[in-house]
Amino acid sequence: MNLVKKDTFLPEPTGPWEVGYVDIMTQGLPSSSSFLRLYYPTNQKHVDLADRCPVWTQHNTKQGFISFLQAMVNDFPSWVNNSEFEALGLARGLNWISAKAFTSAFSLGWGALAHNSRIPVIHQAQLADGGAAWPVAVFSHGMGCNRFTYSKVCYDLCSEGFIVASVEHREGSACYSRFVEPGSTVEIPHQRLGGSEDEYTVRHQQILQRANEVSAALDILTQLNAGDTVHNVLKEEAGYNLLHLAGTMNFDSCYMMGHSFGGGTALLAASRDDRFKAVLAVDPWMFPVSELKFSVDKPVLMVNTEHFVHKNNVAKVREVCKDLDARVIEGAVHLVHTDAPLLFSCNILKRAIGMKCSRDTETVLAENHQILHSWIRSIENKQPLQKTKQYGV
Repeated sequence: MNLVKKDTFLPEPTGPWEVGYVDIMTQGLPSSSSFLRLYYPTNQKHVDLADRCPVWTQHNTKQGFISFLQAMVNDFPSWVNNSEFEALGLARGLNWISAKAFTSAFSLGWGALAHNSRIPVIHQAQLADGGAAWPVAVFSHGMGCNRFTYSKVCYDLCSEGFIVASVEHREGSACYSRFVEPGSTVEIPHQRLGGSEDEYTVRHQQILQRANEVSAALDILTQLNAGDTVHNVLKEEAGYNLLHLAGTMNFDSCYMMGHSFGGGTALLAASRDDRFKAVLAVDPWMFPVSELKFSVDKPVLMVNTEHFVHKNNVAKVREVCKDLDARVIEGAVHLVHTDAPLLFSCNILKRAIGMKCSRDTETVLAENHQILHSWIRSIENKQPLQKTKQYGV
């Protein structure tokens, strides 16, 4: 169906810079390698290079999301406000009749109703010269997502003059992923919990690996900044010289960000990695670390959507954070931070699958960006930057 649809773009970047990107994957098992999308400022214009801007809906990603939705329908998580999902009963009934019918119906609906949206970021764009090293942010995605599910949140921050690394987690929480070994590519489907598996044990092991993946991604950035060679195994990135990134990052201004499962990951990772200056946790899901004793000794911003203010999450964040600033975005739903609501125009569909805010989606995202960006600037003003350090070099 996408072949006959007109291409559209997600909303333009908010800040003064346009955005380029490159995907980076190092070779090896997920426990010993990395996969991330690196966003960086550019002077090139995405409207002039539309064919180099990626289409959001890729086949494997779409099927991965549908598989994740099916897993949620089978065992709806207690940490998700099911009142946001008005079609939950219908979906459960359809899935009970036939799992194939569920998959086919959702796939057909997606194909018919989703925009064929391109992300307004330019593949292998020329890196802009900002006159000084760029501040850095590392982003951790939520359950059932991937490295570009939150592209608008990431490219909006990048357009303000940041280099942003969006990690694709490969411990089974992504909708779909992969890794490369010598001579082969191995797919990683979304991990569904078995009936005998203890949810806390599984999620706790996942978040421990996620925190390690975050620090490994930051290690790669420090290597690139130092001009060290990082071997990128992705064929589609052949010919791109990562040495262009040498000396472009300021790690005295390094932030950790995440949403949902990624919000909990951000807090845990920052508690263990002193390179992060502050943390921005959006709708953090704290169940996977609810029994873990740890503390975050740096500034933390927690942003909650109106329908994701769970007392256990908030209590755990307050327990572990010594310097906490908390905000609530009224009229917003949990999934609004992903790009998914921007792919659909049908409000009935968005309301049915938990993507419909009581306010305009782009207005909510603009408020979210303003909160995140202004908070970072306030941290910068409170703590003047020192001479850039080359961590891990």
